[in-house]
This record gives sequence, C-alpha cells and structure tokens, in this order.
Amino acid sequence: MPQLEKSPMHDTLGDDDRWLSRLPPATRDFIRARVRPRKFADRARVYSAGDEPDGLYQIVSGEVRLMAYPAVGRQFLTLVVRRRHWFGELSVVDGGPRPHDAICQGPVELLHLPLRDIADFAATQPGIYGHVALIGCEHQRAALSYIGSMLAKPSRARLAEMILNMASRGTDFDHPVLHMSQEDLAGRLGMSRQHLGNLLSEMKAAGSIATSYGRIHILDRRALLAMAD
Repeated sequence: MPQLEKSPMHDTLGDDDRWLSRLPPATRDFIRARVRPRKFADRARVYSAGDEPDGLYQIVSGEVRLMAYPAVGRQFLTLVVRRRHWFGELSVVDGGPRPHDAICQGPVELLHLPLRDIADFAATQPGIYGHVALIGCEHQRAALSYIGSMLAKPSRARLAEMILNMASRGTDFDHPVLHMSQEDLAGRLGMSRQHLGNLLSEMKAAGSIATSYGRIHILDRRALLAMAD
C-alpha cells in the first residue's frame, strides 16, 4: 500500500470519534489522510436527493438535516446530524443516488472523504465498505430506539421531546428554533393536525413556546423538559 500523506485535518480527527476509533489502524490512517475540510452557509445543500454519490461526510461544527420526500408536496425530516457524526453512508455502500437532501442548519463545517479515494482504497482493502455500512447500522438502531421511546409516551410528552431534540440555534434568533411545518410535525409524531394544534396552543398559553410560519420557538426549555418527562 502506498505511503499516505497527512491531510491538513489529520490532527483534528481524533479518537473521540466513536466510529473512527473502532476501525483498523490502516483504515483510520487512510481516512485521516484523505479527508478535506469544506464549509457551507446556512440552508446550503451539501447534496440533493437524486445526486450521484460523492463520498462520506463528518460534521465538525453545526448540524445537517436529511430531508426525504415520500410524496409530491410532502417532506419528511429523517435525521438531524450533529458534531462528530458521519452521514452519506448509504450511497457510498450501494452506489445509488442520494436518497435525501442534506441541508445545513446554520453555518456548517464538514470533513469530506471523496468517493474516488474510498474506491481506490477498496481496491486493496474491500472491507472498508463494511466499515462504512456500520454508520448506517448505528443510524438505524438510533431510529428504532427513538421510535420505541416516543411511542411509549403520551402525545404531549412526545411533542415536547421532539421539539427539544430537533430545535437548533441559528443566526436569526437568540433561542432554539424548530424549522418544520406543523403538518410534517404531526406526521412524524403520528397524530392528527388538529390534535397537534391543540397541544401547541396549550404550550403557547403556558409561555413555553411561540410559533411563526414553519417555526416553533423554544421560550422555556425547563418547562418543555418537564413535559417530556
């Protein structure tokens, strides 16, 4: 195997990365040598649904939301990816088009491992695709665990927990904000739009949240935590 030169990000991609720390030393060295930094503005797209795969990404700062479109005019937030987590693994493994839009929430710094470098490494180390697939397994397990815990709670607690988990800080507000339509939120929670509206009205009356078009603003985090518990 050829000698790998260090990339500028070699020393910042440390062993506190849960996925990277479990990989064989040669694979870790390859990733550290080949990742490159990229920066994106608020609401920029890292990639769009239907794009050809271009590699694997890790978040250095900020967060990225993966949005799917199950029907015309409908969107679904499938995952919020935050610092030190990787995404984009599905299309790297199967070579298919991107299944999501990857949209930045606030300014985002990423590390990008190009697909061509992965393919070159796989020529002598094909096990890297199995390692990348472990990222998808982690995402799947987290999703199943989250679904199970949410279904076990009453609707008010599920709503409060989702607002807390999905809201983020951006540059426009001095408090966390959830950017999601009420229709999409109701669908994700498995409740009617009317029932969701009633719960949000109760939370607004209590001073816990405020709403604007496509947004839910967190005004009292402690009150929401109490509801979620």
